[in-house]
Amino acid sequence: MFLREGSLAHHVPVDLRAVDQVAVDPLLPAGFELRAVADAVALWDAEEMPLARVALVDAVGEVGAVRAMAVAGNYGMMNRVLDAIGNPIDPRMAAMADELGVEYSRTDLAP
Repeated sequence: MFLREGSLAHHVPVDLRAVDQVAVDPLLPAGFELRAVADAVALWDAEEMPLARVALVDAVGEVGAVRAMAVAGNYGMMNRVLDAIGNPIDPRMAAMADELGVEYSRTDLAP
């Protein structure tokens, strides 16, 4: 949601299919590197994280990489908390889930 809404608010093109299709260009500066970091964070991939971090530093510099890593880590934490407590999906997210091809049951939606 943040990526989609941020790109709309700032008039920056983004191809959301890149979220789960590695061959798709996200259309963002350092998009491939940012996705690699997000994947490593989400998957707790200890082997991939150092490689993703170096590629991101090369692409955006140390300050940009620190900021991106903080966002990725915070987002990962929020996702884990919401999953752990069984938070239902906000119905406003259904369209985005459909756009991304995420499968869910309509019973998973919040009232």
